[in-house]
Amino acid sequence: MDTSKPSPEFPLPMELLREIIILLPPADRQVLSLTSRLTRSQVVPFIFGHLRYRGKITPKIRNIHRASKEVKDVIKKLELFSRTMSLGEDDDSTVIFQFLESLPNLQVLKYRQHEHLVQPADLSRLRSASLLELVIDTGNYTTVEGLPTAGHAGLENFSISWFVSDNPNEPESSLAHLYELIRPSLVTLVKLRIDNQPEKFGGDFDLQLLKPAGDTLRTFEYTLQSSNESVLDTIPEIFPHLTTLSIRWDNLFTDHSVLWKDSHVEALAKNNNLTDLTLSSDFEESADDTLMSEGDYAWYVRCYKRRLKATQDIALACPLLLRCSWVQMGTDTVNSSMLHPFVIEEQTSGGEVTRVVRGMKQDWMGSDQEDWFTGGIVKCKLEDLPGDIIGHNDE
Repeated sequence: MDTSKPSPEFPLPMELLREIIILLPPADRQVLSLTSRLTRSQVVPFIFGHLRYRGKITPKIRNIHRASKEVKDVIKKLELFSRTMSLGEDDDSTVIFQFLESLPNLQVLKYRQHEHLVQPADLSRLRSASLLELVIDTGNYTTVEGLPTAGHAGLENFSISWFVSDNPNEPESSLAHLYELIRPSLVTLVKLRIDNQPEKFGGDFDLQLLKPAGDTLRTFEYTLQSSNESVLDTIPEIFPHLTTLSIRWDNLFTDHSVLWKDSHVEALAKNNNLTDLTLSSDFEESADDTLMSEGDYAWYVRCYKRRLKATQDIALACPLLLRCSWVQMGTDTVNSSMLHPFVIEEQTSGGEVTRVVRGMKQDWMGSDQEDWFTGGIVKCKLEDLPGDIIGHNDE
């Protein structure tokens, strides 16, 4: 029996039917076996409209690729997550893009992985005219080859983690390829995320090239490998309507991010519509305040207070800001990162409106006295922190 063809009773290959049946409890298996072909066909859009694959994804994609056109036509959202590859795993990624080419109505594609190498030419094979959201990791560090390939046009949301370096004979060729992938959708983008982290630094992306997105773009998330703080001035000029902004400086040349300066508040104030801000600015280097040992919660408190003060300054300069978060790197001996989230609220007293910054409870913050008397994990005392902490009374 040829199991590569769809079943006459259901528009799926037998291998995929087996995958589905294995996941069903006995009662549901019996119901499936008794339903008519008409009923099965009617439920196809509900079953296959949104597919999510994790782990060893290539064999699973090979199975669904054998399904009938009836099934492929209803697939609108596809999520592929493959972080590690087991020994002996079928790693032929070609079939993945062959499958993607066969989906005429795909609207959302999220392909997050590190093992398979995704070249710009692979992305040009996406043929779905309805594709609106693309989230992609290029995976596997490599260098670009050939001429830049145009990306997909008409995207509203484009997120790319770019791990591709320059061709040794062509300086800045990596950035040229990255730009060409973004360019066709510039006039339609509402959300853009660029995580530019090639193995070998080839310069910062020229944000001025993205200016055509200025009318539509509302969210911009940017990770760069240098300490280029001028992006704080450039971004509000080219994206005047941003409501959400995230900048992370993963500096290759120092062990810290961009140093926070009070003058950065003036640059951020140019974002007239900003409601949500995330920065990775460093405060500890200039304060000469380094973590000396694990569990030094007095150090955590000092770090928190510095970011609280900066958030208060930004809140006064950005009247629409509702949330401000700080990514702090190097928060332990293995160089982990930590997020300090704050919310900004307006309070009225005596007819006067005041903007108040409140911190959100974090793991290192104590919850109650039980932490101190039962031998549990000792945390910072909440009374050591200034202001009101959201989540303090949630437990």
